[in-house]
Amino acid sequence: MVVLSVIALILVILETGFFSIFSLIAVLDRSGNLYLQIARTWARVTLLLLGIRLRVTGLEHIREGEHYVYVANHTSATDIPIVLAAIPHGIRLVMRDTLTKVPVWGWSMLASPYLIINRTNATEAERTLRKAIDAIRNGASVLLFPEGTRAPNGEMQVFKRGAFHLAYDSGAPILPVGIAGAFNILARHEKLPRWGRRVEVRIGPALYPTESSTETARAREISMMKQAEQSVRELIG
Repeated sequence: MVVLSVIALILVILETGFFSIFSLIAVLDRSGNLYLQIARTWARVTLLLLGIRLRVTGLEHIREGEHYVYVANHTSATDIPIVLAAIPHGIRLVMRDTLTKVPVWGWSMLASPYLIINRTNATEAERTLRKAIDAIRNGASVLLFPEGTRAPNGEMQVFKRGAFHLAYDSGAPILPVGIAGAFNILARHEKLPRWGRRVEVRIGPALYPTESSTETARAREISMMKQAEQSVRELIG
Protein backbone atom coordinates (compact mmCIF):
# COMPACT_ATOMS: atom_id res chain seq x y z
CA MET A 1 0.00 0.00 0.00
CA VAL A 2 2.91 2.36 0.67
CA VAL A 3 4.18 1.69 -2.85
CA LEU A 4 0.76 2.59 -4.26
CA SER A 5 0.75 5.78 -2.21
CA VAL A 6 4.20 6.81 -3.50
CA ILE A 7 3.24 6.10 -7.12
CA ALA A 8 -0.05 7.96 -6.68
CA LEU A 9 1.72 10.98 -5.18
CA ILE A 10 4.16 11.16 -8.09
CA LEU A 11 1.33 10.90 -10.61
CA VAL A 12 -0.72 13.55 -8.81
CA ILE A 13 2.23 15.96 -8.84
CA LEU A 14 2.73 15.36 -12.57
CA GLU A 15 -0.94 15.71 -13.51
CA THR A 16 -1.32 18.79 -11.32
CA GLY A 17 1.60 20.39 -13.17
CA PHE A 18 0.03 19.49 -16.51
CA PHE A 19 -3.41 20.82 -15.61
CA SER A 20 -1.91 23.95 -14.06
CA ILE A 21 -0.09 24.84 -17.26
CA PHE A 22 -3.05 23.85 -19.43
CA SER A 23 -5.41 25.98 -17.33
CA LEU A 24 -3.47 29.13 -18.24
CA ILE A 25 -5.35 29.16 -21.56
CA ALA A 26 -8.49 29.79 -19.50
CA VAL A 27 -7.51 33.46 -19.13
CA LEU A 28 -8.98 33.83 -22.63
CA ASP A 29 -12.43 33.02 -21.20
CA ARG A 30 -13.55 36.03 -19.18
CA SER A 31 -16.50 34.15 -17.69
CA GLY A 32 -14.17 31.79 -15.83
CA ASN A 33 -16.24 28.77 -16.88
CA LEU A 34 -13.43 27.16 -18.86
CA TYR A 35 -11.11 27.30 -15.87
CA LEU A 36 -13.77 25.77 -13.62
CA GLN A 37 -14.29 22.90 -16.09
CA ILE A 38 -10.55 22.25 -16.19
CA ALA A 39 -10.35 22.41 -12.38
CA ARG A 40 -13.19 19.89 -12.01
CA THR A 41 -11.46 17.51 -14.45
CA TRP A 42 -8.22 17.86 -12.47
CA ALA A 43 -10.11 17.11 -9.25
CA ARG A 44 -11.69 13.95 -10.63
CA VAL A 45 -8.38 12.70 -12.01
CA THR A 46 -6.71 13.42 -8.66
CA LEU A 47 -9.30 11.37 -6.77
CA LEU A 48 -8.93 8.55 -9.29
CA LEU A 49 -5.13 8.48 -8.91
CA LEU A 50 -5.41 8.48 -5.11
CA GLY A 51 -7.98 5.68 -5.21
CA ILE A 52 -10.47 7.86 -3.32
CA ARG A 53 -13.98 6.45 -3.33
CA LEU A 54 -16.28 9.45 -3.12
CA ARG A 55 -19.90 9.41 -2.02
CA VAL A 56 -22.02 12.55 -2.09
CA THR A 57 -25.31 12.99 -0.23
CA GLY A 58 -27.65 15.96 0.11
CA LEU A 59 -27.48 17.20 -3.48
CA GLU A 60 -31.24 17.76 -3.28
CA HIS A 61 -30.47 20.79 -1.08
CA ILE A 62 -28.89 22.56 -4.07
CA ARG A 63 -31.73 24.35 -5.84
CA GLU A 64 -31.58 24.99 -9.56
CA GLY A 65 -30.80 28.63 -10.28
CA GLU A 66 -29.88 29.55 -6.70
CA HIS A 67 -26.42 30.66 -5.62
CA TYR A 68 -24.83 29.90 -2.29
CA VAL A 69 -22.04 30.55 0.14
CA TYR A 70 -20.83 27.00 0.80
CA VAL A 71 -19.02 26.45 4.11
CA ALA A 72 -17.07 23.23 4.74
CA ASN A 73 -14.83 21.74 7.40
CA HIS A 74 -11.14 21.50 6.52
CA THR A 75 -8.82 18.68 7.64
CA SER A 76 -6.80 17.70 4.57
CA ALA A 77 -5.04 19.03 1.48
CA THR A 78 -7.35 16.72 -0.48
CA ASP A 79 -10.41 18.76 0.57
CA ILE A 80 -10.01 21.03 -2.46
CA PRO A 81 -10.23 18.32 -5.16
CA ILE A 82 -12.90 16.56 -3.10
CA VAL A 83 -15.28 19.55 -3.04
CA LEU A 84 -14.59 20.39 -6.68
CA ALA A 85 -15.48 16.84 -7.70
CA ALA A 86 -18.49 16.59 -5.37
CA ILE A 87 -20.32 19.90 -5.89
CA PRO A 88 -21.91 20.38 -9.33
CA HIS A 89 -21.99 24.18 -9.03
CA GLY A 90 -19.30 26.26 -10.72
CA ILE A 91 -17.98 27.34 -7.34
CA ARG A 92 -15.35 29.98 -6.71
CA LEU A 93 -13.04 28.86 -3.92
CA VAL A 94 -11.72 31.41 -1.45
CA MET A 95 -8.07 30.41 -1.03
CA ARG A 96 -5.11 31.63 1.03
CA ASP A 97 -2.65 33.83 -0.82
CA THR A 98 0.23 31.58 0.33
CA LEU A 99 -1.00 28.92 -2.13
CA THR A 100 -0.11 31.20 -5.04
CA LYS A 101 3.55 30.81 -4.07
CA VAL A 102 3.49 27.09 -4.94
CA PRO A 103 5.48 26.65 -8.20
CA VAL A 104 3.33 26.14 -11.33
CA TRP A 105 0.10 25.47 -9.39
CA GLY A 106 0.34 28.96 -7.87
CA TRP A 107 0.51 30.49 -11.35
CA SER A 108 -2.69 28.68 -12.17
CA MET A 109 -4.32 30.11 -9.03
CA LEU A 110 -3.38 33.64 -10.07
CA ALA A 111 -4.98 33.08 -13.49
CA SER A 112 -8.12 31.57 -12.00
CA PRO A 113 -11.51 33.09 -11.13
CA TYR A 114 -10.88 31.92 -7.55
CA LEU A 115 -10.71 34.50 -4.78
CA ILE A 116 -7.30 34.87 -3.19
CA ILE A 117 -7.38 36.15 0.38
CA ASN A 118 -4.61 37.54 2.57
CA ARG A 119 -5.87 36.94 6.10
CA THR A 120 -2.98 38.86 7.65
CA ASN A 121 -4.10 42.11 6.00
CA ALA A 122 -7.58 43.26 7.01
CA THR A 123 -7.88 45.74 4.13
CA GLU A 124 -6.97 43.16 1.50
CA ALA A 125 -9.22 40.55 3.11
CA GLU A 126 -12.14 42.98 2.98
CA ARG A 127 -11.36 43.67 -0.69
CA THR A 128 -11.50 39.93 -1.42
CA LEU A 129 -14.88 39.65 0.32
CA ARG A 130 -16.12 42.53 -1.84
CA LYS A 131 -15.04 40.59 -4.94
CA ALA A 132 -16.85 37.53 -3.59
CA ILE A 133 -20.03 39.58 -3.17
CA ASP A 134 -19.74 40.78 -6.77
CA ALA A 135 -19.19 37.20 -7.95
CA ILE A 136 -22.36 36.00 -6.17
CA ARG A 137 -24.41 38.90 -7.51
CA ASN A 138 -23.18 37.98 -11.00
CA GLY A 139 -24.45 34.41 -10.61
CA ALA A 140 -21.58 32.49 -8.99
CA SER A 141 -21.44 30.43 -5.82
CA VAL A 142 -18.53 30.73 -3.40
CA LEU A 143 -16.97 28.13 -1.10
CA LEU A 144 -14.99 28.91 2.03
CA PHE A 145 -13.35 26.87 4.76
CA PRO A 146 -14.38 29.10 7.69
CA GLU A 147 -12.00 27.44 10.15
CA GLY A 148 -9.29 29.35 8.29
CA THR A 149 -6.79 26.49 8.20
CA ARG A 150 -6.64 22.70 8.28
CA ALA A 151 -7.37 21.13 11.65
CA PRO A 152 -4.12 19.48 12.81
CA ASN A 153 -5.85 16.65 14.70
CA GLY A 154 -8.91 16.09 12.52
CA GLU A 155 -11.24 17.78 15.00
CA MET A 156 -13.30 20.63 13.59
CA GLN A 157 -12.21 24.05 14.81
CA VAL A 158 -14.31 27.09 15.62
CA PHE A 159 -15.62 28.98 12.58
CA LYS A 160 -14.59 32.53 11.75
CA ARG A 161 -17.14 35.18 10.78
CA GLY A 162 -16.06 36.16 7.24
CA ALA A 163 -18.29 33.69 5.37
CA PHE A 164 -21.35 34.85 7.27
CA HIS A 165 -20.59 38.53 6.74
CA LEU A 166 -20.42 37.58 3.04
CA ALA A 167 -23.80 35.82 3.20
CA TYR A 168 -25.52 38.84 4.75
CA ASP A 169 -23.91 41.37 2.44
CA SER A 170 -24.72 39.35 -0.70
CA GLY A 171 -28.09 37.99 0.45
CA ALA A 172 -26.99 34.47 -0.46
CA PRO A 173 -27.95 31.49 1.71
CA ILE A 174 -25.31 29.46 3.52
CA LEU A 175 -25.05 25.82 2.45
CA PRO A 176 -23.20 23.69 5.05
CA VAL A 177 -20.93 20.92 3.76
CA GLY A 178 -19.42 18.16 5.88
CA ILE A 179 -16.37 16.30 4.55
CA ALA A 180 -15.95 12.97 6.35
CA GLY A 181 -12.86 10.80 5.91
CA ALA A 182 -10.40 13.22 4.26
CA PHE A 183 -8.23 13.47 7.37
CA ASN A 184 -7.46 9.75 6.97
CA ILE A 185 -6.08 10.38 3.48
CA LEU A 186 -3.65 13.21 4.13
CA ALA A 187 -3.50 14.93 7.52
CA ARG A 188 -1.97 18.37 7.89
CA HIS A 189 1.57 17.32 8.85
CA GLU A 190 1.78 14.24 6.60
CA LYS A 191 3.55 14.17 3.24
CA LEU A 192 2.40 10.83 1.84
CA PRO A 193 -1.30 10.27 1.12
CA ARG A 194 -2.96 7.00 2.04
CA TRP A 195 -4.25 5.29 -1.08
CA GLY A 196 -7.73 3.84 -1.53
CA ARG A 197 -9.74 5.53 1.25
CA ARG A 198 -13.44 6.37 1.39
CA VAL A 199 -14.68 9.95 1.64
CA GLU A 200 -18.21 11.22 2.02
CA VAL A 201 -19.37 14.75 1.25
CA ARG A 202 -22.64 15.53 3.02
CA ILE A 203 -24.57 18.67 2.07
CA GLY A 204 -27.07 20.03 4.56
CA PRO A 205 -30.14 22.25 4.22
CA ALA A 206 -29.56 25.90 3.42
CA LEU A 207 -29.51 28.59 6.10
CA TYR A 208 -31.05 31.86 4.94
CA PRO A 209 -30.07 35.30 6.19
CA THR A 210 -32.77 36.83 8.39
CA GLU A 211 -33.58 40.40 9.26
CA SER A 212 -34.21 41.56 12.82
CA SER A 213 -35.02 44.93 14.26
CA THR A 214 -33.59 43.92 17.64
CA GLU A 215 -30.24 42.47 16.56
CA THR A 216 -27.17 44.19 15.14
CA ALA A 217 -25.67 42.97 11.86
CA ARG A 218 -22.76 41.47 13.80
CA ALA A 219 -25.12 39.59 16.12
CA ARG A 220 -27.04 38.15 13.16
CA GLU A 221 -23.84 37.03 11.48
CA ILE A 222 -22.59 35.36 14.66
CA SER A 223 -25.93 33.61 15.11
CA MET A 224 -25.79 32.23 11.56
CA MET A 225 -22.14 31.25 12.07
CA LYS A 226 -23.04 29.19 15.13
CA GLN A 227 -25.93 27.53 13.29
CA ALA A 228 -23.68 26.63 10.35
CA GLU A 229 -20.92 25.34 12.62
CA GLN A 230 -23.39 23.12 14.44
CA SER A 231 -24.83 21.89 11.15
CA VAL A 232 -21.40 20.94 9.78
CA ARG A 233 -20.53 19.17 13.03
CA GLU A 234 -23.71 17.12 12.74
CA LEU A 235 -23.01 16.35 9.07
CA ILE A 236 -19.56 14.93 9.77
CA GLY A 237 -20.88 12.98 12.77
